[in-house]
Amino acid sequence: MLRDRGMKKWQGFFLPEHIKLVKEEFENQNKIKQPILDEDKLNDIDILIHEGMEDNLLLKFSLFNDGYINTLLGRTVYIDYLNNKLRIQDEKDQIHHVSFSKLVDVERA
Repeated sequence: MLRDRGMKKWQGFFLPEHIKLVKEEFENQNKIKQPILDEDKLNDIDILIHEGMEDNLLLKFSLFNDGYINTLLGRTVYIDYLNNKLRIQDEKDQIHHVSFSKLVDVERA
């Protein structure tokens, strides 16, 4: 009777470095470049942030982070023009410091 070793005979061909590079390449395929916003979009975002701060509205912030776009639900607490950052308070009352350069979109939640 022939006893095959199954996958054990193939495991020697995959080095840990090779597996790491394959995983990194797979993750990099899903990454995108940061969108470039035109003046109209930036103006719309600015108006909505100010309205949200004035009326204490819950906003949905789309943020670019290392090739991915993440969302953050919260209220604008403070606009820091000197450091180009926003302070956003989320639903759990945590404060997030968000750079203007990471903003991709803002919508009413």
